[in-house]
Amino acid sequence: MTASRTRSNHTKQGTEATKDKSTHSVKQSDVWKYFQRIDSEEKLYAKCLVQKCPKLLSTPQHSTTTLFRHLRDVHKIDEFRKKKKEKIVHNRIQKRIPEKLKRTLDRAIVKAIVEDGRSFGDFSKSGFRKFIELALPSYKPPRRNTISTQIRQLHAKYFISLVDSLSNVAFISISTDFWSDTKGISYLVLTGHYITNAFDLKSTILRFSTFQQRHYSDLIGIEIEKQLLELKIFDKVVSITCDGARNMVKMFDFFSRTDVTRVRCQAHLLHLIVYNGLGLWMVTKRSISTNDTNDSIDPEEGFNHSLKKIVVSGDEELSTAYDDAEQSTEMTDQNSEDNQYDNVMDQDDQNSSSDDDDDSNFSGSESDCEDLSEVFEDNFAAGIDTNFDNDPDSALPQPDSRISLVVQKVRQLVVMIKGSLILSSFIQKIKHEYNRNNDKPIKRSLILDVRTRWNSTYKMLDTMKIYQPIVDELFRNKANLSITKKQQQRLASLEFTSDCWYTIELLIKVLQPFYAATKTISVSDYPSIGVILFIFRRLDKDFLSKSTPTDDPLFNNMKKCLLNKMNYYNTMQDPSQTKTILFHAFFDPYGLSVMTNTEINVIENEIKQRFRRQASNGPIQASATSATSPNGPSTNKNEKKRSLLNYFLKSLDVEDIQQTKKQPSSFNKKINDERKAYNKLASSFVSTSSDTYDLDSLKFWKKSMSSLPNLAPLAQKYLAVPSTSTKSEAAFSTSTYYGLKQRARLSSDNLCFSVFLKDKLSNEDKENIINI
Repeated sequence: MTASRTRSNHTKQGTEATKDKSTHSVKQSDVWKYFQRIDSEEKLYAKCLVQKCPKLLSTPQHSTTTLFRHLRDVHKIDEFRKKKKEKIVHNRIQKRIPEKLKRTLDRAIVKAIVEDGRSFGDFSKSGFRKFIELALPSYKPPRRNTISTQIRQLHAKYFISLVDSLSNVAFISISTDFWSDTKGISYLVLTGHYITNAFDLKSTILRFSTFQQRHYSDLIGIEIEKQLLELKIFDKVVSITCDGARNMVKMFDFFSRTDVTRVRCQAHLLHLIVYNGLGLWMVTKRSISTNDTNDSIDPEEGFNHSLKKIVVSGDEELSTAYDDAEQSTEMTDQNSEDNQYDNVMDQDDQNSSSDDDDDSNFSGSESDCEDLSEVFEDNFAAGIDTNFDNDPDSALPQPDSRISLVVQKVRQLVVMIKGSLILSSFIQKIKHEYNRNNDKPIKRSLILDVRTRWNSTYKMLDTMKIYQPIVDELFRNKANLSITKKQQQRLASLEFTSDCWYTIELLIKVLQPFYAATKTISVSDYPSIGVILFIFRRLDKDFLSKSTPTDDPLFNNMKKCLLNKMNYYNTMQDPSQTKTILFHAFFDPYGLSVMTNTEINVIENEIKQRFRRQASNGPIQASATSATSPNGPSTNKNEKKRSLLNYFLKSLDVEDIQQTKKQPSSFNKKINDERKAYNKLASSFVSTSSDTYDLDSLKFWKKSMSSLPNLAPLAQKYLAVPSTSTKSEAAFSTSTYYGLKQRARLSSDNLCFSVFLKDKLSNEDKENIINI
């Protein structure tokens, strides 16, 4: 027992020794230079020694936090002031980023997300965060919720700025359209177009918003007027450009103003002319019944029954014409960044032309086309004929059934190749071999067209023609491919004969001018209301109405059908639209150059009537004040008689002859002289630019507005009217791209804000570059 007690004492002593040693080895805090420990049985205290401070502070569990805070906050001792935290990153001391710089970087990231259509979480992903840690270690990108908040704030800021800038605009024209995404949410877009006093065209997105009501004309009209009133521009609206859907046409009846002009989208018109003129989506009754029985369509059988032998002649002439068309398209493509109509269908083809050499980015176009066909729903699919028996007038030229059979055949072959890994791999292999042995490599991929964009059919056919040697090799090796017997039979039924290839050539040849026309009217940096009239008249005169004895009958049939549809949609279907286009095109030198003398005289008379009504306000005022002359009773009596005569003439809607006579003859002479001067100057402008075809009529008015002081304000007002809803379509293309990038995580509000902000931020950057 004694030994046990001895061991216990030794253990206790050893423990105390170790404890004393460890206590002495711990560094004492500097705070005890200013405090003295106060022993107490209940709590631990420390008395402050600074400047006879009477403070007695508690130090529970020997904590010195309270003592530090007292020395720092009360006595302001420097060594205890709070120091900024510094972090070692890659052997560098990380200092806290200034708040102003952080806000600038956050705003730059938000703008990048909007302009590039990036996902809200792109800058928070691990790879980019590692880059940020190297480039700017102290900066942390904003999170998704912060980005969403800043986009909302940016939208509010730029909306106020937009309203303020539009307050200085005298007249503005609108384009509008609807779009629905895959979730069934419907969106309404309004774009504004106006010309400044310096004759510069300005276009911007006014509103991009959800439309959660039925698409009834009264609801659409009320909503559009409401949004224009919020922008404080409804009383300044000259016209609204929209498609020809019945609800869009009828919505004008529900505006509180009756003088808002409706302009039908000419791109939609061109779309219907091509598709319905050639029957590119028409199917025969036999094909329809075959579909109903779930059997595969065999276009070759129908083609053999209906296609007579076509003698392939004049290949050199065709090749020359096609090369010329390619050059004109290449010239048009220099402005392809602004050709938004074409970008809706194919964003990867911006810098391409019909020449395959310049089409390096075409390879991704078919996927874009397929994606857009799923998410892009608009009114361009409406009005397309799909039945050969739709037109009851058999006297009019009808599209040859061989056209639709060949187009169906091309579509089915593209679908079959894209749906088979074996066929796709074989095509890629032969394409690679072809490119190694040829100076002009094929850079495109096969593309499938969509019903909402006629130019996708042109591109599908043009690409198939380029692939002719590869497709022919596919058909020659169909028996050697590792595909099923049913697939071999299917492939054999789709095999192209020389007649098929020649029909494709003819379709490309007849569609190429329309493709160039579509790209020309789809720009947004110059007025197109006069250009569209110029294009339609030149298509009629120089292409569709011209024929030679050597022309192929099938080619002539294509041109006659297109001309028939063009006359129907431009003249017969809606004559009021023809008058509207003519009046607006009058102020474009190119539009004026293709008008008849009768059309010019009608418009000139209308313009003179407007000037006369404006000028008549002055003389009427003067005659009213002359009633107080000394000959009071006689004057009043004569005035009463004249008033009764005015009352009678007004009932006949006839202008007061006396008032007309009172107008100064010098004013009438001035208007006539200015009208003649305009005709002369416009003719000179067109003739001098015939080599380059500079279609920007604003250049003419910038140079001539001082010589035409009365016509210039009318040109400023009416040339701003867009002939197409391209700007609206471009907004939908942007929203489609955002939707594909963000998927379901992007709310409808953030989508609307992003589309609205995109052109504002892009234009702001351009202006900053110009100012630099």
